[in-house]
Amino acid sequence: MADALWILVANGSRAKLFGTDERAERWELRDEFQHEESRTFSRVLLNQPDNPNAGSLHKPQPENEPDARQQLELDRFARELAARLERGLNDRAYDRLVVTAPPSFLGLLRKHISSRVHQRLMLDMRADYVNVPERELPERIPLS
Repeated sequence: MADALWILVANGSRAKLFGTDERAERWELRDEFQHEESRTFSRVLLNQPDNPNAGSLHKPQPENEPDARQQLELDRFARELAARLERGLNDRAYDRLVVTAPPSFLGLLRKHISSRVHQRLMLDMRADYVNVPERELPERIPLS
């Protein structure tokens, strides 16, 4: 059975996806994501040519500039989450969507979510709630 609502709580390196029914009384964790490369210093990423998520050292600028590599990883993570939301919509797993993320990462997510997913978006909040205990999230995210 499809959830009435999905809630994505994300930051640049971690995310949790919850599903709930119409009343939003009980949230259930549907998926968790981690992207450690987003937290890694750019100079470390530049020295990891064998890291499949780090890209190639032979790519043109700006990916080899300081801080640009980390931005590339943040962008990759945002694309991964946007793809998950798209799959969920294609599978009719949810009707409405709420997204919370820090402002800069929320901007990346907005950039990558499709117009179809965007139409289901009922609320996006500029807040990092990834480390908030799950039982406290319903108090912090207004769903009505």
